[in-house]
Order: sequence, then structure tokens, then C-alpha cells
Amino acid sequence: MPDSVAAVGTAERVAVIDVGSNSVRLVIFGDSARAPLNMLNEKAFCALGKGLPETGHLSPEGVRNAIATLKRFAWMMRVTGVDRTVAFATSAVRDAVDGPEFVERVRTECGISLEVLSGQGESRLAAFGVLFGLPEAEGIVGDLGGSSLELAPVGNGGAEAGLTLPVGPLRFDDGDAESGAIRKAVRQELRKVEWLDSMTGRDFYVVGGTWRALAKLDIQRRDYPLHIVQGYEMPLDRAQSLVDLISQQSPASLTDTETVSKRRLQVLPLACSVLGAVLERLQPRRLVFSAHGVREGAYLETLSDADRRIDPLLAAAEAMAAQETRFGASIGHEIFAWCNPLFEGESEVEVRLRRVACVLSDIGWRMHPDYRATHAFRRVLRAPLLGVDHTQRAFIATTVLRRYSHKASGDAVMEMQALLSNDMIRQASRIGAAMRLAQTLGCGAPSALTGATIARDGDMISLSVPEKLRDLIGETVESRLKRLADSFECSSRIVSV
Repeated sequence: MPDSVAAVGTAERVAVIDVGSNSVRLVIFGDSARAPLNMLNEKAFCALGKGLPETGHLSPEGVRNAIATLKRFAWMMRVTGVDRTVAFATSAVRDAVDGPEFVERVRTECGISLEVLSGQGESRLAAFGVLFGLPEAEGIVGDLGGSSLELAPVGNGGAEAGLTLPVGPLRFDDGDAESGAIRKAVRQELRKVEWLDSMTGRDFYVVGGTWRALAKLDIQRRDYPLHIVQGYEMPLDRAQSLVDLISQQSPASLTDTETVSKRRLQVLPLACSVLGAVLERLQPRRLVFSAHGVREGAYLETLSDADRRIDPLLAAAEAMAAQETRFGASIGHEIFAWCNPLFEGESEVEVRLRRVACVLSDIGWRMHPDYRATHAFRRVLRAPLLGVDHTQRAFIATTVLRRYSHKASGDAVMEMQALLSNDMIRQASRIGAAMRLAQTLGCGAPSALTGATIARDGDMISLSVPEKLRDLIGETVESRLKRLADSFECSSRIVSV
């Protein structure tokens, strides 16, 4: 588990340029060091690797498009004040006869120094990209690009040496999916990788834009309540059924979906054929989709060891609190500590989620009172949080919802019942009621809770306040204390000390 308390400071603006076989992309990271936001994210489909298997050379049209794109990216980095740049090229430039010539043109014409990643280097960055958003990942990472597939074991917060296989969709023709030629080719490549035998039955972390399209289709088909690919999970049997179905489809038959771009749909049947062969070999327990890959992995490598150890979920919450709450994240930590006596016996995961909810407990304050609860709920559900799965995200959102209202937005909570058990909803209500009382008692101000304590003894919850402050306890505090006690099925009292 990463460090439990983040230290949010002003992060460098780091630009990452990824010159891939299909697309060329620029991402500028900024804000919080361990939970950065994409301050700018732009890509162009240049198709550098188109025709590479037949000619051995980069596509001439792709080279022209890539050079023009990289000139624009160089200008964008200048005007946005980038502090550091990481630029790399992957399999197409690595494999092409004229790859070195392209790299030199980029240096002289665009002023950008490209590192050509080795297969192992690319697989390592893909694995670090998964750890960027899912630091507890344990299993194997698979990153499908235009020309290659990278595989790398991941676990214990790190990644082992991986490899690259020449089985990207751009290496096949449209008819190869239906004929089974792709699966046959991928099976042959996978047989050469002996260490895969020790990885069967573990989680498979899915990286790459085309494979992520599969998650989007599944979310749409199931009417799943959370339209977020990051952390989306799919059991093996459902994944195999969907992969088999799409592998036999033509791109034209998939055009009725609104969640996937037409460019992705063009190669999705080919990508699903590759995935089908991988699933046959690995037989993973489940698929976990990652919205982060080599670019985020390259960013993570720029951080110090201390920054890498920070919990990314708490870092993201603190960054949000710094921007969206009245007094910043410190009040959330005070409320968390104040509420501790009510929640003894929590697991490490439960403690972590409650702390994050407390840090976010004031994010609705700018909204109209009638909409604070739903705004805070939706804000957490849709925030670019890291280090959290869908169930945990829904739990934090429901907790913050209940901090603002014990009864509002019943439909929103019903929506999340696909992800949360009744016990989790009940616990979210208890934490929310405790945060609501703390925010009211202390006016949400720094150190205002000093001297007041909360305790639970059997079926009694007691609020103890200094004698000199007893007259300041009004009807609202009494009402919210009772609501908190009711959520625990307890009685309540106020004690002067």
C-alpha cells in the first residue's frame, strides 16, 4: 500500500510525446505530482506503421503527417511553459529501416529528441502506466499498439522485464480475423514465451486504445452505471464471449455504437482476435482495463521515489480539496481523526476510503443548497481519481452524498446498487452523517473541533463539549447528532466536560 497521507505540492509541468505506429500523441501533466491532471492531451492519427510489414519502411504519408504534428507539439510545449519533456518512439520506428532517418528529421526539424524504446523498454513503461493508476496491480500487463503487443508481469508495486511481440492489428488484413489467421499467428508467438506458463490464472491488465474500446462496448451493452474505463473489470467468460462475437464482425456492422470512434472500430475485430488468443493462453481470473499506459508510465518514471510512494487516491482527493473546498484538505484530515472513535475495527482499505471521503467532504459548498448533494456525488463519480476501483469510487461518492443529505437523491443511490452492497450503503450513510455533524459543529473551519469529542459506547453515542461551549450547541447540531446515532441504531446525548 502506498503512503497513507499525501503531500500535495506544485508539480512540474511534464510533457510526454509518444510516437506510435498508429498515432502520435502529446500529454502535458501538471497540478499534483502523484495524481497529475492532463493539462493538455492531443493526438493525431499518422499511421507511421502502415505498410511496414511489406516494405520495411515507414509510411511516407505517415512521416509527413508525423513531422507536421510534432512541429505543432513543439510549439504547444513552448507556449504552455513545459518544465520537462520526455519523448519516445515505439515499434514502428524501432523496426523500420528508415527509423533512424526519421528520428534525425524530428531532431533537426522539430527540435525534439526521440528515444527509440526497445521492446523491453516499451513493456516496462506500459506496466508502470498500469501502476500509475492501479498501484496494487498483481498479474500481467498487456498493451496492444498498432504494430506490436507488449507483455510484462507486474506486482508488489513494480514491474519485471517484459517483451514485445509483432502481432499488432496493422500487421494483419481485414479478412484475417474471420479466417482465424490472426489467432494462429498470435498463438505461435505466445508459445515462444516460456514464462507465461507461470502467469496463468492471474489478473490481466488491459492497455491500449483499441482494447479499451471493448470495455466501452461492454459498458454500453450492460447499461452499466459508471461510464469509466479505468478500473473496469470483466470476468473471463464474458470477455471471451464478447471477443469471439466481435472477431467475426466486419467494421461496418459495428458502426451503430456511439461510444467508440470509427477509427477504433476499423481495427477492433483484428484487436479482438489478438486478445482472444492471449486469453486462451493466460486463462486470467479477470480482465482489468487501464486507461493509462506508456505515457503515464514515462511520467511516473520522472518522479522521485518519495513521490511514487504517495497514495495516488489521497493525492487526487487533496488536489481536489485544495481547489474546491473552503479551507483545503487539512480540515478533512481533522474530521477523519475526530470521527475515528466511531469506526474502530476498520480494515486498512476501509480506513483509506473514509479518509478520502473526509478530505472531499466540503466539495459541494459552492453549489446551490438544493443541488449540493447531487453535485458532490456526481463530482466524485466523474473525477479523474487514481488508485481506486469502481466499487470504491461509488462508495466514496455515496459517502459524500450522505454528508450533504440523508434522504436526497434516492435515484442516484439506487443507480449505485449495482456496485455497492446494502452493508456498504449503510456504512456510507454512517460516515456521511458523522462528516455532516463534524462540519456543522466546527463550521468547517480549521481546529474548530478542538475540545469536542465523539464516542460510541454500546448503544449510546456521546458528544462531549467543554462547559464553556455548551450554550453554543444549537438545534442543528442536536438534530444531526441524533441522525448520526439513528444510523448506528443508537441513542445520543450531549455531555459537558
